[in-house]
Amino acid sequence: MKFPPLVKKGSKIRIVAPSGRLPNRESIEPAISTLKEWGFVVEIGKHVFDDHNTFAASDSDRLEDLQAALDDTSVDALLCARGGYGMTRILDELNLDNYLAHPKWVIGYSDITAFLLHAHHLNSATIHGPMGTSFGREGGSESIQALKQLLFRGELIIDTKRAQLRAGHAKGQLVGGNLAMICDSLGTPSELNPINKILILEDVGEHYYRIDRMLTQLKRAGKLSNLAALILGSFSSIKDGEIPFGEKIEEMVNRLTNEFDYPIAIGVPVGHEPSNFPFVFGGEYELEVSSSGAKLKLKTKL
Repeated sequence: MKFPPLVKKGSKIRIVAPSGRLPNRESIEPAISTLKEWGFVVEIGKHVFDDHNTFAASDSDRLEDLQAALDDTSVDALLCARGGYGMTRILDELNLDNYLAHPKWVIGYSDITAFLLHAHHLNSATIHGPMGTSFGREGGSESIQALKQLLFRGELIIDTKRAQLRAGHAKGQLVGGNLAMICDSLGTPSELNPINKILILEDVGEHYYRIDRMLTQLKRAGKLSNLAALILGSFSSIKDGEIPFGEKIEEMVNRLTNEFDYPIAIGVPVGHEPSNFPFVFGGEYELEVSSSGAKLKLKTKL
C-alpha cells in the first residue's frame, strides 16, 4: 500500500465537488477558514459552486475538476466538498497514472467511498473522513481536530465507551465506509475484497429492510466471511416501514455473522453524524473490543 506524505504548514489543499451540489457558498466557509488556520494554502476547484440538477456541476465539469486536482503535483491533499451522488458517473473516466506516481491524500466519505474503494484496488491509501460541509457542524470539532492530527502527525485512536456485540482482538488493514456504495461496487473493478481485513460499515437515510438487504447481499457475496473484524459505525436517520421490520441493525449483524468468531465493534464514531472520525483506508490497524468498549488504533507508520 502506497501512503502519501504527511502534510506540513504551507502544504496546498484543493477543495473539489465530484458528487452532489453544495447548498450555498457559505457551507464550506468554515472548512476554508479552518484549513487556513492549520497552515494550508487553500484552493477551490473551478466548478465547485456550479449547479447541474442534483450535482455540483455537469459530469464533464466535475471530472475536469477532479482530474486537474489529482494531476497537479503541487497539490498535497484533496478535500471533497460533500457527498450526495455522482462519483460513480465519472470514476471510470479518470486517468489515475499521475495520481499514482505522485500520491496525495484524498479525503471524503459517503458517495466518495466509491473513489476510496477504487484507489484501494490500486494500492493507494486514502482518508475516509470529514468533508467540506462537515467543518461547520455543531458537535464535530473533536473529529475535525482528529483529521488535523492524522494529516500532520499520522496518528489516530478512535474509541467508544458502550456495550459491544462481540469481544476480541484483531489486526489488519482497515477498509470500508458507506454500506450502499460498497454494495454498489460489487461486480465492478472497484469491488472490495475484505478477506483478513477489518471491515467498517456505515450508512444514512435508509430503511431497516434495505439495510438488511444490503448486509445479506454482502454475506451472499462472501464479503462477511474470513474477516479480521467487523465494525459498525453510525447508521443515521434509519427509517422503519408502515409494518415495522422488527430487528435493529445490531440484531441483523449478529444473525448474519453468528457462524463466524471474529470480533464485532458497534457504535464507533464514523459516518454521517457530526462526530465522524477519520481513518486511513488501507492503513494497518489494531482493534480491541471488550464487553464495554472498543478502541481502534492506527499501526501504520505514515
